[in-house]
Amino acid sequence: MIAANAQPIVDARLRGMKPEGMILVSLVGPMGAGNHTVHASAGQAYDWRWTRGLDVCVYVGARMDWATTVKAIALHRPEHLNVWNAVEKWGAGVFLIPAAEDIAQPVARWAYELDFLPWLDFQNMDFIAGRTYARAPGGMPYAINP
Repeated sequence: MIAANAQPIVDARLRGMKPEGMILVSLVGPMGAGNHTVHASAGQAYDWRWTRGLDVCVYVGARMDWATTVKAIALHRPEHLNVWNAVEKWGAGVFLIPAAEDIAQPVARWAYELDFLPWLDFQNMDFIAGRTYARAPGGMPYAINP
């Protein structure tokens, strides 16, 4: 199953195209953001293959089990993956890492887990203010509208 409003991205990816901006995946309902927004329900199984190589931010709520959805997205290797807690107003980078006990096993048997790098206060404030960032070729973000 494809999440609501993801079909235009899937169709574009099938034609070899890739969205330039950050794709928002909302688990909290409608938002007023200008970026393309996909709507999903926490814990529901979706096909996230279309997220490979994209910049994705998952909007979550304070009291929901969002980790399963974020891990399902992470397993498809978006270029950048972040979460934004829309209620508590904090964000974090999300990284998929092998579980410590799996390192000695073949990669095909790794049971990956999520690791988070909390955003700094200024990053949270910039996100709230809607400050626009772009990424340099090496992936380092920089402000477009200082």
